[in-house]
Amino acid sequence: MPMPASTFTLAVGFWLEVKHEHTFESHLQSPLSSSSNFINENPSVSMTTCDHPAYPCRFQNPLAQVQDCIPHRVFAPDSLKLRSQEFLLPLLAQCLPAACCILGTHPFCRVDVLVVPAGFSSLGMASPHIIFLSQSVLSGGIHLCGIRLCHEIAHAWFGLAIGARDWTEEWISEGFATYLEDIFWAKAQKLSQEAMQEQQQLRSLLRWRRLREEIQNSEEELQVLRPNKENTGEVNSTSATIIKHGRNPGKVFMQVHYLKGYFLLHYLENQVGQKAFLNFLGLFVERFHGQLILSQDFLHMFMENFSELGSQGLSTETIYRVWLDVAGLPKPLLDEAVQWTENRLVREVKNEVTKWVTIDEKVRKGSRKRKRNRKDEVTFRELLPDQLVLLLEFVLEMKSLSSKTLQRLQKQYSLREQDVEVRHRWCELVIKHKLTGAYRDLINFLKRDQAMGVYIYGELMVNEDARQQQLARRCFAMLKEEMDPSLQKVVAEMLF
Repeated sequence: MPMPASTFTLAVGFWLEVKHEHTFESHLQSPLSSSSNFINENPSVSMTTCDHPAYPCRFQNPLAQVQDCIPHRVFAPDSLKLRSQEFLLPLLAQCLPAACCILGTHPFCRVDVLVVPAGFSSLGMASPHIIFLSQSVLSGGIHLCGIRLCHEIAHAWFGLAIGARDWTEEWISEGFATYLEDIFWAKAQKLSQEAMQEQQQLRSLLRWRRLREEIQNSEEELQVLRPNKENTGEVNSTSATIIKHGRNPGKVFMQVHYLKGYFLLHYLENQVGQKAFLNFLGLFVERFHGQLILSQDFLHMFMENFSELGSQGLSTETIYRVWLDVAGLPKPLLDEAVQWTENRLVREVKNEVTKWVTIDEKVRKGSRKRKRNRKDEVTFRELLPDQLVLLLEFVLEMKSLSSKTLQRLQKQYSLREQDVEVRHRWCELVIKHKLTGAYRDLINFLKRDQAMGVYIYGELMVNEDARQQQLARRCFAMLKEEMDPSLQKVVAEMLF
């Protein structure tokens, strides 16, 4: 398959192949072993001709079309071999067929997953036949690992088999992968329609909060998904194109193109229904696999397939004006965010936050001086990983918490043993409240989770506390030689 040079990858180092143990029982049942009529069950592809340059295309191969799961392997360093065997290998066997159930034929004939060291600058990266996963996703339970794996698997279709012709349109790759990670993960877990909708609404709220924060703290010109606007895709006399902001190292760590892209697809799904939208994505993959595309290719085909939307006031020009060509939060998002706060899972989190407010008030009033009796005992609800992230975000919004409350919070949820998203919020709490007894958690995070450490360096410097700034500079001096060059540059600018 002709591929852009940017997708070429070499992995150099020492890894061991992770093998299945015969006695191991998977955490998840195969989504294909169920008779569930979840959306778009394994659509068939019966194309005889393709629009791309000639190559041995799997979409034209009948055997590839009925294959439940392509060959796959996992490679990890010796220290993470058992963890990869317990979580990652079974997850890969679930998530790959789940993805094929939604989008049909996998574009490639095999995939290897490689667990990479702490110095890798992101949680994952996909290339043909190989997915890099940060060691950070193996911490905690299976949730984050499964979500991230589904994101990288989605890139096989969007980002690799179908790529952006203009590199300023990163949303075509990352927005689609962010949207599909939820769909694939729900399928792999065999969630009911109701449970899937509840969890996706919760994740939408988390993404909306992240997008709102990023828009408040970034340059406007970096928030535009189609910065070249009507000139997108044009080349000069030497067939070259300019990538706007391509040399800005900070852009690598922005998530606007992930999040605004996700919400645009979510918005289009709402116009036609999820089942119809996923069926459309299958048709889009059939037509454009093996090609490089622009936003208008996707939007024009969408409007052709759902022509009735034109009479309702939707057009490609409207989508450009509201979603792709402007900075800030699109107006439809402001309206939709209200319904997410009424979600059952979100209400449960708010109830738990109220308990922590009450506990902190009692601590501050001095009730700690007397022994706690049974009347003072509080029963806490067990929370899903995404609920725990939201709870910590709500707690971060409180003006202050006592150190005793924070210590109890850490102990209640075993925050040091949770996944990297949860531990990231815990580190933010430690920084905000200058919880010196937990500074070791900051050091461990910066050492082991460098892909997300850039944000912690920023928090340590913004807080303007001499001891915290000294901690940040000390960690950077210790780790800079193993850092990704772009990460090293961004952090150095923060610190010095």
